[in-house]
Amino acid sequence: MSPHSSPKKTSLQEILHMLKPLAEPSTDYCAFRKKCTHYSCLGIRLPHLRALYKKGFSFSDKPHETQSKIWNTIWREALVHEAMHLPLFYFEERKDKLTPKDWAMLKSWISRIDGWEHSDMLSKIYSFLLERFPKLVYPTLKKWNRSLNPWERRNSIVPLILYASPKRKYLPPSKILPLIKILLKDPDPYVQKAVGWTLRECHTLYAKETLAFFHTHIRTFSAIAFSYATERLTLSEKQLLKQKRSSP
Repeated sequence: MSPHSSPKKTSLQEILHMLKPLAEPSTDYCAFRKKCTHYSCLGIRLPHLRALYKKGFSFSDKPHETQSKIWNTIWREALVHEAMHLPLFYFEERKDKLTPKDWAMLKSWISRIDGWEHSDMLSKIYSFLLERFPKLVYPTLKKWNRSLNPWERRNSIVPLILYASPKRKYLPPSKILPLIKILLKDPDPYVQKAVGWTLRECHTLYAKETLAFFHTHIRTFSAIAFSYATERLTLSEKQLLKQKRSSP
């Protein structure tokens, strides 16, 4: 390197350099972003982040094995909320090509989750890994189900049924409902939202089993979980559960 040449940027520095011009000048929007993370925020809107990702980076043409290491370093070292979106975009894009080696790396990413936005993006990736490698992934979800970390508890159930779809493969209710049951009294509101969402989607797939679960445990449901879980029930089904929930 000549004495007048600049040191080569790291991949993280490259990304931060590309992100800064996109920063939202609105202090209100940046304040909104900061509500879902403790990391530094530039206030960049999601469509702009996705557009930047699609443009590519100096390492975008490298093979997956190389890129995965780069994205892993970016995820682990980034202190800017928006920079952490980009590794998630990469693995979301590879959802149909995910490997056991990817899982071995990605399951550790949850340690840096501090808000619902990145948590939900990571849950989506985990859901595809669970679909492809259920015997590999499910034991970790069971472990997270009893974790002291609320984001691990949330991610123990959200990937089970991110959204009910006829195009996806899911575990049977005997694997899903026990994990939800453990979290029915969870004190964390974001976990309670996850309980409600997962039960709502579970009912779409397994109506009989989930409705039986409702009737058995309805008095244990938090108000948050009850609201989300019963969104798609008929009025008569919901009224019956409300009566049972309020009865002595």
